[in-house]
Amino acid sequence: MNIITTKLSERQRQAHCRLPIWLTLVLLTLGPAAARAGTYEGIDCPDADGTNAHAINDRGDIVGGCDDANGEHGFLRRNGEFTMIDFPGAANTAAFGVNNRGDVVGRYGLDGVPHGYLLRNGHFTTIDVPDSGWTVARGIDDLGRIVGFYLGSDDTFHGFIRDASGYRDIKFPGSVHSVAYDVNALARIVGAYIDTSGVQRGYRLTNGTFTSIIPPGATSADARGINVFGHIVGGWTDDPGCDGCFTKAFLLTSRGYTNLSFPNALETYAHGINTAGQIVGSYLAEDETFHGFVRNP
Repeated sequence: MNIITTKLSERQRQAHCRLPIWLTLVLLTLGPAAARAGTYEGIDCPDADGTNAHAINDRGDIVGGCDDANGEHGFLRRNGEFTMIDFPGAANTAAFGVNNRGDVVGRYGLDGVPHGYLLRNGHFTTIDVPDSGWTVARGIDDLGRIVGFYLGSDDTFHGFIRDASGYRDIKFPGSVHSVAYDVNALARIVGAYIDTSGVQRGYRLTNGTFTSIIPPGATSADARGINVFGHIVGGWTDDPGCDGCFTKAFLLTSRGYTNLSFPNALETYAHGINTAGQIVGSYLAEDETFHGFVRNP
């Protein structure tokens, strides 16, 4: 399977509404530009057999995962320099989210079981939903709220949010499986769900209200990243025989859907987007190898 109602306190909600002046100016000046044509830059970990870029913060820091002869590693790319992220003693590690403080969340494997983690100031903390032995942390905002998903005792996937009050479930109404992929500074969450007919769709959760996300012509989709403007990136397919095969990427803004495609790629995946509209993801090249990319608006 490809996709592996929370209420904020009034005090938190008011805090989110008080946007700083710089962000208000960005909203006025950069918002409409997010859907314009962009330029693509490839990203490859040194000596890696494959690279996936998963998230980008407002400083341009990029996190993701890469494979080499020693296995899977997370990475942080800052100012063009790569730093590998490996959870101590783990068989494999991947990085999925990064906030503007530089906090990183992701997943590590131990004895064949995935666990989430938070990396802050060089210190790792395991993120495991209580009573679940299978957790992945996917996104983090500047207040330290973490979203992800876990395998429940009912053998279905549930999204979660972890904040100062603990863990709470995120489940699309009537879905069989739900996951959460990203959260922005306004506590809007995106993810994916599988309905009772087995079809996968993306979703947006805003102030307790869920909205399905599926591009025109798509047979299935997911929503992977969201920025402060509410611009969303994700993947989709129009192949009815391959639900979850997200070989195409999209950007969703107030103007509607825009298809994204790395030049000459066989497949393109979009995973994250920052305030400036920079998008990161992965593409399958003609050499049948995955490479990361950043799309600059």
